[in-house]
Amino acid sequence: MNAYKKPPPEMKNVNRDDGRLVSDDPYRDLRFNLLHSCSWVNNSMRQYLQPHGITPKQYSILRILNERTPESLSIQEIRDMLADKMSDASRLVDRLEKKRLIDKFPSDQDRRSNRARITAAGQRLLGEINRDRKLLDGQISERLSEGEIEHLNNLLDRLK
Repeated sequence: MNAYKKPPPEMKNVNRDDGRLVSDDPYRDLRFNLLHSCSWVNNSMRQYLQPHGITPKQYSILRILNERTPESLSIQEIRDMLADKMSDASRLVDRLEKKRLIDKFPSDQDRRSNRARITAAGQRLLGEINRDRKLLDGQISERLSEGEIEHLNNLLDRLK
């Protein structure tokens, strides 16, 4: 069986009413817009978190652990809850442990597995970050109304 597939027809660019150039393939446009929007959000988060000394992925781990406090989670459970399943959760946890934002310890059930729990210092850092989060949220609310944000969240939830 031949695995070769006929290439799609050449894409044409179309001018929209607002002057932006888009292709005549809405799926391609969707992928392009999602990738660029994700990049914009990640760069904004990175700049916002830089003064706090953590990355967006480390922030996600702190939030996950904080939501489960006082419980601990295995590294695998943390990895499963991250948006980026390819991330090296073990390495990220190690870095957060060095910063004393989380505690890492062997599992009672499986000594080969480690568990993690947020520390009081990690909770304080999250509190500091969340106090100023309106600055970060403002970058989005300048572009989208509350209704548009809610609608976009609903649409993106369906794509997961």
